[in-house]
Amino acid sequence: MDINELLDEALESYIKGKIHDSVLYLETVLEIDEGNYKALTLLSKIYSDAGFYNDALKYCEISYRKYSDKLETVFKMGYLNQAIGKYRKALSFYKMYIKEEKDYHVLLNMGLCYMEMKYYKKAMSFIDEAISKDMVNSEGYMDKAECFIRMKEFDKAMEIYEERLESKDNNIEEYYIYMRIAEMKYSEGNVEEAIKFYNIAINLEKTEDFVFESFYEMLIKEERKEEIELLLINYSNSGASREKVLNLEGRYASNIKDFNRAKKVCDRLLILEPENPQHYFNSAYVSEMLHDYDGALEFIKKAEKYVNDKELIKNIEGRIKKLRLKSRRKRKASEK
Repeated sequence: MDINELLDEALESYIKGKIHDSVLYLETVLEIDEGNYKALTLLSKIYSDAGFYNDALKYCEISYRKYSDKLETVFKMGYLNQAIGKYRKALSFYKMYIKEEKDYHVLLNMGLCYMEMKYYKKAMSFIDEAISKDMVNSEGYMDKAECFIRMKEFDKAMEIYEERLESKDNNIEEYYIYMRIAEMKYSEGNVEEAIKFYNIAINLEKTEDFVFESFYEMLIKEERKEEIELLLINYSNSGASREKVLNLEGRYASNIKDFNRAKKVCDRLLILEPENPQHYFNSAYVSEMLHDYDGALEFIKKAEKYVNDKELIKNIEGRIKKLRLKSRRKRKASEK
């Protein structure tokens, strides 16, 4: 295969979701041509999409050394440095970018960088400049509200949220705005108001799973068990998959150390997804917490069929066997 054929295969594999194959093709391209722009760009995107920003940055830096005149590369350098918390470095690339083009999203990203650095007035100036370029897009208004929250100006943030909810041009999902209001109320210390707005958010149509997750995290911090039970019912009725609902219930049961309930959840998940190794690991953990070490070892043995990491299995088995031995010795000592 020549370079163009390898690139075609890489792109086709990427589109089909065969990411491992795509990476192999792209790495082969770089062995032939270490500065190939298309290969470096796609590799950076693959790792960035997966959240491996340092790996993505490695390829982007190679690209930047050869193609610093390409705005796409300059933006990516800013974005990836921002993603790993190097805000000053990110800003240096964004400043290069806006010398050529005052892009809406670049201006917003600059505002977010300054916000993270706690330069709130500077952040607000860039956010306002972005908004002036696109008065309809709600993204800028949401960032402005966040900046007000960081400045403890909660009333001004609330005004923005209410205006977005009333606007016919709003392009942000209502459930997301209500979630942000709930988070703001919680940051103010008003738990009851936070619960009220979270409940509005989760009862809207098409509310995504992360809203339920965020609500759960707040409730678990506040030890609001009754509300968590109600949340689990609402989550179950939301149209979310049975697996996701059970996973959240399992987390809750383990958190409150109700391992008998957690075991029932694990058993149901194994029926629904018998080839998911994580369910076997979770079942082993719950059995361990119930001091059923033989049962825990059985689950690890079943997980081995679906896991390639033999060293991981060996280490877990060794740890459980040590606990089993310690438990037996303790029991014998108490009998004496």
